[in-house]
Parts: sequence; structure tokens; C-alpha cells
Amino acid sequence: MPSRSGNTIETSVPDCCRKMTYVKVIAAIVFSLLLLYIAKITSEGRPKFISHTENGFTFEMTTVPSTLEASQAKIPIKITGNMEPNLHLFFRSSKYGQDETTALRRYSTAPLFVEDSAAGLYYAMVSTGARGRNLHYYFEIRDDIGGYRAGFLQPDGKPFKLMFIGHVSTFVLVGHIFPLTATVFFVVMGSLCAIPLVRGKQNVRPMSIYFFLATLAAFLGTYPFGFAMNHYAYGTIWEGVPFGTDATDNKTQLLFVFLLFVTLASIGSFARGKNGRNIYPPKALGWFGLLAFAIMLVIYLIPHSIQFSPELTKAVCYSFIGLVGLLYIIGWLQTLLVGKLGTKSTKSRKWK
Repeated sequence: MPSRSGNTIETSVPDCCRKMTYVKVIAAIVFSLLLLYIAKITSEGRPKFISHTENGFTFEMTTVPSTLEASQAKIPIKITGNMEPNLHLFFRSSKYGQDETTALRRYSTAPLFVEDSAAGLYYAMVSTGARGRNLHYYFEIRDDIGGYRAGFLQPDGKPFKLMFIGHVSTFVLVGHIFPLTATVFFVVMGSLCAIPLVRGKQNVRPMSIYFFLATLAAFLGTYPFGFAMNHYAYGTIWEGVPFGTDATDNKTQLLFVFLLFVTLASIGSFARGKNGRNIYPPKALGWFGLLAFAIMLVIYLIPHSIQFSPELTKAVCYSFIGLVGLLYIIGWLQTLLVGKLGTKSTKSRKWK
């Protein structure tokens, strides 16, 4: 529909949306659920089977990564080998205030309980503490005089970790997971609308709508419900920079930052030119939309609950946020400068 000034405003049913089929919508839903499934099975918080053989003794265990606070946790383990009468099996665990960096010799010592000695089945019982705290532990075999025979730690040589978590209500859990899943759906739909822009189309509004919805969903899942999730599960509020260095909180925060950038960069199209303007031309916005999809994919493929060093986390997060901020400032200054020159291309950019 042509406007009074002669500029062309996109129609209410844009080309991208007219060509959108139910197959694409279903594909976006399936892709969202697939990413959710991948995030679940690759999570560092999932139980894992680990085995280790040392000096003729074989340890086999499915890890217990977390358990409810203020309860009793059972940690089963299978140990096979030549169990001589003078050998003893021990559960070594960290004391209050100790962690994985504490010298292992300072850990407390307790004998393992026998479940089935013929089958080599044993277990340890742990009284859990307040949510957010961790217990670090490993296993040892020693003889009557304290001589070391074998030990069982993680493959990297660190003790195992048991995290104490609190109960999270279904409302908070759904409020956290559903918006983040919806974020994936809207980003996929937005990236489909970004492809025509990269190919030279000018209608940015369909993409801007989907990325606005993705930004809104990411905000809800990451912050209000993310705060509640952290509080009830771990006793904290938020550990994204600058408040913390938790990798899971930070990677979702980085995705939100980039989605917010794409939304603000295309605000003119979203508001139909009534408020603000696009700070980059359609083709560049299309590439940013595809880049958002790529960033989302990388973030979801990083295992949930994985942790990096605080220094690396801060360096990556602040660099990413700074780069996105710089992109926005460059686009804004470019639009402001060209706008002052009164060129037709920039005046029309807010309508595209």
C-alpha cells in the first residue's frame, strides 16, 4: 500500500508469511523439541556411568549428581576384585567448608555399607545439607595398616560432586522451561523470514515480529522465572555476569542480549515506522537474524550445567556483550549521521 509521501509500506500479509506453510511451522516445533531433548541428554547434571580399574580392582558406578536438601541420599557402587580379609572399603567425603580443591587426605572417612558382597555391591549413605551446597567424595580401598590399594575418582582426577537442591514447584519449572522452548521456536521462524532478506527482499517486519516474540520469551524464561528457579533449586537469585560466573545462566543471558539487539535493530519495521527506525539495511538485518539462529544453536549444544573457569566465563561474556553493544552503537550512529544528511535511503529504512 503506497503512503501519502510516496514511500512503500509493506502489506499486512507479507510475502514471507504468505509462503509459510504448516510444514515449516511443524518443523520449527520439532526442532525446538529436538534442541530441548539434546540439552537434556547432554546435561552435566544427568547421572553417568563411570568405571575404573586399578591394581586388579574394578569400580563401577552410576553417578548421583544431585539430591533434595535435608534428606538422605544413597550412593551405590559396584567393586569387584580379590577382596582379601584385610582390605577395607571407604567412602571419603568433604567436610563443611571443603571443596574439590581441598587436599583429599583431609576428607572424612567412613566405611561403605554392604548390600551384596558376593556381587560386589556396596553403598554410602549421605545426610544432605541446605540447597546450593555440594558434597565432594571418592572411594578408596586400604589394608589393615592403612596401605593404599586402589581409589576411584572422576576420569580427570577430581572427586565426584553431589549437589543439594531444593524443591521447585511445577509452576516455576514450566514457567522457566516453556518460554525458553518458545524462544527456540520463534528464533527458527525468524530465521526463516531472514533468508529472503539476505537474498535481497526488503520486508523486515515478519522477521522483526518473530524476534520480538523470541526476545520476550527469552526474557520471561531467563529472568523472572529464572530467578525463581535459581532461588528454589539452589538458594541463589542470578549468577550471570556481573553477579556470577555460572555458565548456564550466562549462556542464556548472552542469547537474550543478542535477541534484544536484533529486535532493537529492526524496531522501525516492528512498529511500522511509528516509533524508531531500523539501524541497519534489510540485508544486514537478515544476516543478523541468521546469526541469532547460529548463536542459539551453539548455546543449546553447550551441555547444561557445565562449568568453566570464572576468568574464562567473564572474558567470553563481557567480550560478547561489548561486541553486541558496539554493533548497536555503530548502526545507530550510522543511521543518525546519514539521517542528518537527509538521504532517501535512510528515511525509508524505518519503514522497511
